[in-house]
Amino acid sequence: MRTVLFGLDGATYTVLDSLMKQGVMPNLSAFCQRGARANLTSTPLPITPQAWTSLATGRSMGHHGIHDFVRMEQTDQGVFLRFNNARDNHCPTIFKRLSDQGKRVTALNYYGMAPAEPVNGHIMPGFVPGRYLKRSSYPADLFNRLQKVPHFDVSILGLDLDVEKEGLAEMPAERWAEWIHHHIERERAWFSTLEYLMEHEPSDLTAIVFDGVDKIQHLAYRFLDPAHAPKNPTSWEAEVTQLCHDYFRQADDFLGRTCEIVGETGRVFIASDHGFTATTEVVYINKFLNDMGYMHWKGQSAEDQKESIVVERLTQFVGTYDWERTQAVALTASCNGIYIVNVPAQQYEQFRERLINQLHALRGPDGGKVITEIKKREEWFAGPFMHRAPDLTLTLRDFGFISSLNAAQQVVTRKLPAGTHHPVGVLLGAGPGIKSGCDVGTFNILDVAPLLMHSVGAGIPSEFEGVFPDAFYEPAALAQDPVRVCSQEGDTAPGSFAESDTVISPQKTSADPGMDAEEEMMLTNRLRSLGYID
Repeated sequence: MRTVLFGLDGATYTVLDSLMKQGVMPNLSAFCQRGARANLTSTPLPITPQAWTSLATGRSMGHHGIHDFVRMEQTDQGVFLRFNNARDNHCPTIFKRLSDQGKRVTALNYYGMAPAEPVNGHIMPGFVPGRYLKRSSYPADLFNRLQKVPHFDVSILGLDLDVEKEGLAEMPAERWAEWIHHHIERERAWFSTLEYLMEHEPSDLTAIVFDGVDKIQHLAYRFLDPAHAPKNPTSWEAEVTQLCHDYFRQADDFLGRTCEIVGETGRVFIASDHGFTATTEVVYINKFLNDMGYMHWKGQSAEDQKESIVVERLTQFVGTYDWERTQAVALTASCNGIYIVNVPAQQYEQFRERLINQLHALRGPDGGKVITEIKKREEWFAGPFMHRAPDLTLTLRDFGFISSLNAAQQVVTRKLPAGTHHPVGVLLGAGPGIKSGCDVGTFNILDVAPLLMHSVGAGIPSEFEGVFPDAFYEPAALAQDPVRVCSQEGDTAPGSFAESDTVISPQKTSADPGMDAEEEMMLTNRLRSLGYID
């Protein structure tokens, strides 16, 4: 059966329910009335790379290997940072599985699909700058067929990293309107591509991710959550609220049009990789580690004054650590983790337990406990690629991301709430056999792959780690179309996703030996624009 995955990156019912109540999203309201909805628990680290990859593979991070955008590796030559891409995913995606079974697939703006592998259909990956999007897509002539599509503009379809960085830091008030408009226009370009392919080159499974939901909520969550919305908004606050509503109103129009194209004989599922909430404080974890004597800077390190969690140049920042004296360090905000280094194996367990106890004792300005959970990687990320996760992954009381910067205080209260990821997102479905107008409980993001495989008439691989969410379906529908389980096929897609050799370090950068000169230059420029190399 024709099936669409309508991905809303970071969508949360807190915002969606409010917007439906205000009449901003009438198509979503109608969708809920004729379909079923559920909470969707994200991956142990609820961020884009880990969550969307787990959804697409039906496997956990320890098996597919994608924990964060980058990962740290310790070698005899020093500490290296590796930038993850599709070659670092060691489990076949549902797009590859279905393609190998003769089904036709389309994946648009989906993380971790670059460089694209050959499929029976189309792949235009997400998180790729516009000038490299054509090279990263499949098939090679796809862009030629899309040239006449309204709003098809490679420069806006691709990721503008300078624009994205603005949304994660303090942004001047005069930039907000243009920044939000950029994401409205970018989503329009992606939907035009989706609409054309669904009408002219339809697939059995079509997936698209609208990542502007995440980005706008990072910047403007306090204007969308009723609990934080301005009570007596200024003219500027009213304008920002209206622009946010414009974005979601357009997303709602896209959903309505998608349902029209699919018709009554197909199914549409809406999913987010994680939810969203408000963060009210900044936890400068390296300040804590430095005060405890576990990490050391080289000389003086400037103290952050802007409530920042990200750095401009990661490799320059890594070079500010005194690695020889450091035993525990946080590298990136997105991993919410601490890496343990330079600790002898026989002392590791004792050191880690002491550090855990000290982290649990960290208190905020109000005297409250700041860290609510500490995940050991062997407990939460078990599998052949467990080593790619930090030794410890932290959950903060407001679900915020840690800051790796130095600061005057270990924990600082934000002047205004900001948006951050919440571990519970959304999952909705509508179409033949799906229950109508009801809440069917809570499921895990690993359950979505079985849901999609079954919907298009394929068997569910036995190595999938989730369960089929049968509560979405009427019992009679499943009796007519029962779930089938396939024999295990293994974790690695044949000939596709070998270990990547792309390396970034403060000392050097090397590229995958399988790359040609143009591919190497493309990757190097992507890393430079992200701030991972200089």
